[in-house]
Amino acid sequence: MECARIRLSSFSAVLVMVTTTALLLDGIKATLIDLGHSYRFGTTTCWDPTQRFNVFDVQTGSGPNGVYITESFSTPEHCGTHMDAPFHFNPAGWKLQEIPLHRTVVEGVHVNVSNKVNGNGDFLLTVDHLKAWEQDNGPLPDRSVILVNFGWAHKFGDRQSYYNGLHEPYRFPGLSGNAAQWIVDSGKVYGVGVDGPSVDPGRSMSFDVHGILSKANLYNLENVALNGTTLPARGFKLIVQPIKIFGGTGGPVRILAFTNDTFE
Repeated sequence: MECARIRLSSFSAVLVMVTTTALLLDGIKATLIDLGHSYRFGTTTCWDPTQRFNVFDVQTGSGPNGVYITESFSTPEHCGTHMDAPFHFNPAGWKLQEIPLHRTVVEGVHVNVSNKVNGNGDFLLTVDHLKAWEQDNGPLPDRSVILVNFGWAHKFGDRQSYYNGLHEPYRFPGLSGNAAQWIVDSGKVYGVGVDGPSVDPGRSMSFDVHGILSKANLYNLENVALNGTTLPARGFKLIVQPIKIFGGTGGPVRILAFTNDTFE
C-alpha cells in the first residue's frame, strides 16, 4: 500500500489530472492512500484460474537517456483490483463508461469486521453488522461507497489461500443478500467494495449480492487492498477511477483514499 502526503482544498472542486498530483487546494493536510494491488505478471489473481494478467512483447531500443522500453499487456476485465459495472450482472445496467462521474468521487465508509472474521471463509456480513456500524459511527453518509474489510487482503497473490481452494465452490467471506438489499434501500450508497475476490461469498453459486446491487445500478470493487490500512470508519474521501473501456462489464480500477490522518 503506497501513501503520500498532499494538500487538498474543497473536495467538490477536484481537478483530476493524469499526474499523481491530482488535488491541489486550500491548505488542508491529508494523507493519500492507494487501495489497489499492483498488477504483476504471474501473481495477479483473476477469477478464472485459467486467466491471468500477462505482459509480453517487451521491446528496447536506443533513446535520449540511453534506452527506451515498451511492452504490451493483456488482462481480463475482472482481474486484480477492479470494478464491476452494473452491466456485469444486469443487461439494463450501466456499462463501464456510462457510470456517472459524480459517482466516482465519493464519501468513504470503512466497515472493518476483520476481528469477527478471524480467517473464517464462511463469514457473511449481515444487516446487524451494518446497523452496529451506524450505532458506533452515525448514519451512512450520502454519496458513499462502503468498503468492507474482512481481513482477507493479505492473502492476495496466493490463490490457494485467497480462494480457499483452486476450484469452485470457493470459501471466502462476502455479503449476505439481506445486507446488500439494506444497502440499496438506504438510498445513500453508490458502490460496495471488498478486500476479497467477490462481494458474494465464495460458496455462492447464485451470486445474489451481485444481482441485488447491479439491479440498483451500484458498482462493485473487488480485491481492494485494505491490508494494513489506516482508514478510519468514516470521514474520508474516495476517488474511484476505472479504465474507460467502452461497453465494458468491468475493468482495472485505481482507488485513492484521502484522509485527514497524518503519517509521521
